Amino acid sequence: MWRLEWLRAWRRPRLLRLNIIIPLLLVAPVALGAAPQAHAAAVYVVLFALFGTFGAAIPALRDAEQGLIRRLTLSSLDARRVLLARGLANAFLDALQLLPALIFIVVTSGRSPGAALSLAAVLLGSLTFANLAGLWVAALARSVAEGALFASVITLLLLHASGAFRTPTPGSLGAWVEAVAPYRALHELLLGGEDIQVGGLVVCLAAILAVTYARAARILASLARADARA
Repeated sequence: MWRLEWLRAWRRPRLLRLNIIIPLLLVAPVALGAAPQAHAAAVYVVLFALFGTFGAAIPALRDAEQGLIRRLTLSSLDARRVLLARGLANAFLDALQLLPALIFIVVTSGRSPGAALSLAAVLLGSLTFANLAGLWVAALARSVAEGALFASVITLLLLHASGAFRTPTPGSLGAWVEAVAPYRALHELLLGGEDIQVGGLVVCLAAILAVTYARAARILASLARADARA
């Protein structure tokens, strides 16, 4: 499955180019436009999180509607290997496609090499979470349109919980939620912070990996029914 996802990406060069160019075109005006750092960080984290979630959910639903997922369920492939390999492969592909945009952010903001490496590592972890979340979205949705709606709502709620749109009062319930939210570390790094707490990302990533592993057969079966749904 890992090899299949990479081959599919490389054999669609136009889509690959668009997935590199469009994020860069969205990032460049913000980075060069002297936007307040808080606003720029919010734009970047929304772009990256939606890129990962949509990039997992919509292709999975399209594969399901075309019957590809059903055929996989009829094979001898382990559902856990299918889903986790797909999620991880696409997370690395997303990171590769977003690399030019990330480099542009790093160069224009004058970050140190150490900060740049931390940002790249946290982005990869965040994209892994986003891709696995996108597969869950695809399993819950009944169509590509529903998948797009669910992906938008769930991602924006997680970003809100992660402090992308507001700063909670210290000691409040919102502050506790932010501490364990998946995109907090990415947002704070994009804000230019250095003492970053990655505990929330690690916990959320471990949890979604474990739940996806445990429920892989059910997720794949739900996706397989998409080609027969009204």
